[in-house]
Amino acid sequence: MEDAIRELVADASRHQSDPEPFLALHTDDTSIVNFGGRRVLGKEAVGQAMRAALATPLAKVVTSVEVADIRFVRPDVAIVGVRKKVSDERDGDSVHATEGWLTYVVVENEGTWKIASAQTTPIL
Repeated sequence: MEDAIRELVADASRHQSDPEPFLALHTDDTSIVNFGGRRVLGKEAVGQAMRAALATPLAKVVTSVEVADIRFVRPDVAIVGVRKKVSDERDGDSVHATEGWLTYVVVENEGTWKIASAQTTPIL
């Protein structure tokens, strides 16, 4: 199970700039709080927010991730602690923090793990 969850996190990172495969990794009622504190509810709203952000200089802000720990609440629910590193390639702008902790709640349904919730906390 842990390998499948690690693969889910890797896929989310790999598709951070590609909405369709990224959204496929999430539950329909997913909840995401981004690095800036914006909360978005539902896969459709996440897709709209993601497409809007990718049409701005924010597309030049990319992250890399490393799973720190996986804790099972139940066999089909896990909390995943992820260290996130931010690379900001925008001209003249930059994020205030270059690292953060990303916490995922992931759920398994019929053998497939998906992201139900994601919360990023900047490390200042």
